[in-house]
Amino acid sequence: MDKQIAYENLKQRILKEELAPGQWLVERDICQDYEISRTPVREILRMLVTDGIVTLEPSKGYLVRKLNLEEIVDIFQAREAIEGTAARLCCIKGDESFFFQIAELAEKFENLDIESDSSLGVATGSELHDAIIKAANNKLLSEFYQKLRNLSTLIRNITKKSIAIEMQSRNGHLAITKAIQQRKEMKSEQCMREHLSATCHSLVQTYLINQTGFTYNHALRNQQAFDGMSQPREVKEIKS
Repeated sequence: MDKQIAYENLKQRILKEELAPGQWLVERDICQDYEISRTPVREILRMLVTDGIVTLEPSKGYLVRKLNLEEIVDIFQAREAIEGTAARLCCIKGDESFFFQIAELAEKFENLDIESDSSLGVATGSELHDAIIKAANNKLLSEFYQKLRNLSTLIRNITKKSIAIEMQSRNGHLAITKAIQQRKEMKSEQCMREHLSATCHSLVQTYLINQTGFTYNHALRNQQAFDGMSQPREVKEIKS
């Protein structure tokens, strides 16, 4: 198999969680799966490390990246800066086809049945974020966004398992589309930042409930480092 095809296939398997976070990637197995030699497999693994979805453990090997709490907060801090700016710029630079697309997406969000299939919210949300970045027409913002995209996909694998988070996200996306349709630059940026802040807050709470790798106080310090986030009141202390 061609190296590029094998790379794309393995990448998608990771992003779709067919290969679970924390799972070791064995060179021999990948060679057998794709019928290629170890040299291109090692090149593929290095490419996935560059993408940020695989990590290299010295003297051990490669494993699928498993995001910790600090990394999740870091990603949302970066996204708020990049996508908040993009939401403002798209109101200025967007053409008529873009605003038509936003109107269509707003209708999609209105009609989404999150309770039946929360993954639909994830897919439609991704479409909105991609459209905003494209319309912002800023090369550097787009480059930064693409670097975060893979990591954001890993996070979306968490959110699509939570109906509550996706319902909240749907409401945030509706607010964003409304502000953009009205071509309110600062309001669009504000809505994007509030949406990302609220999603991060909910993810931190979910992480605390499902994980024991961090104490509550440690997690709280990371939360408070994220602008606009308030102390979660409903989560009880979890000790490691």
